[in-house]
Amino acid sequence: MQVLCTRENLLYGVQVVQRAVSSKTTMPVLSGILLRTANNRLLLTATDLELGINVSVPVQVMEEGSTVIQSKFFSELVRRLPDTPIEISMEPGTKSVTINYSPSKTSINSMDPEEFPVVPELENSSCISLNSSTFKSMVKQTTFATAPDENRPIFTGVLLLVDQREIKMVATDTHRLAFRTGVVESPLDEPWQAIIPGKTLNEVSKLIKEEDEIITIVPTNNQVMFKFGEISLISRLIDGQFPNHTQVIPKSCKTKVRVGTKALLDSVERASLLAREGSNVIKLVIQDNTLVITSNSPDLGKAHEELSIEIDGEETQIAFNSRYLIDALKAIDSEEIMLELSGSLSPGVIRPMETNNYLYLILPVRTN
Repeated sequence: MQVLCTRENLLYGVQVVQRAVSSKTTMPVLSGILLRTANNRLLLTATDLELGINVSVPVQVMEEGSTVIQSKFFSELVRRLPDTPIEISMEPGTKSVTINYSPSKTSINSMDPEEFPVVPELENSSCISLNSSTFKSMVKQTTFATAPDENRPIFTGVLLLVDQREIKMVATDTHRLAFRTGVVESPLDEPWQAIIPGKTLNEVSKLIKEEDEIITIVPTNNQVMFKFGEISLISRLIDGQFPNHTQVIPKSCKTKVRVGTKALLDSVERASLLAREGSNVIKLVIQDNTLVITSNSPDLGKAHEELSIEIDGEETQIAFNSRYLIDALKAIDSEEIMLELSGSLSPGVIRPMETNNYLYLILPVRTN
């Protein structure tokens, strides 16, 4: 193998696939990046067997070939290379890859590409296309509500549902639920749903650079592929039955509170400074067109915040985990929200005022 490329293109490719390199593995080859040539492009691949990423970068191919290079050292080296033409070469019959950045060079021991797991290119005549800005917004507003506990894999994923031109994402950790809808550019022939790891969706969102780019989602029975630009990312799906989200969303409420998103976020964040010392609990009291937010710490003191609001319905009070409330308010783009309540023991629902495509449900905390 012998290729000539720019530092910029090589660094881009390495940084993209490095996200899928396995950090803990009994297979040494999974700690590496597969390099292979095709049609004057260098194809880079990494996988941890659950997530796989392919990216191609333009190069000048003098001799076709493939190899696997240890990711950590290779990425650190490429990051420190000078801005000069980079030549990557490997002599037939050897296990040494030479990185030449004239007049200097570094040789790295490589691994057998035949041992590298195949990252398939999923082929499906029926695929989903949607604008990348819509996708990134949906991911931002849902994945934070997934659970970090791998012992409950269902709750580490996001339920993705597609029917005709509507796409939905639902995430829950059993204490809260985030629900977002969007519109796809090209509909599927038949309805499709799957539970996709939250980690996968976050990685895809981070890799998308162009706001007006079209992202293609290729579904299968046990895997899903995301394609955009020169990148393809394939992920396993999570097996299991996702909770019925429609059953837990209240159909009505007794109290509606209209309030500025930033003003509420700022107040909750200040009150949470004291709540952190206990159980993250803050109390909300709604009366006389005023929202009073309180928290206290036996060691530090008490917080008291007041906001002017518009109330429709009964006066009430409720307590929430402040972190769950902050997460939602940071994800909402609308300047105002509607907080819907039905007493201190029923879930609260947050909706943005400027759109009807998002809903966030949060369970109350018992304070007595």
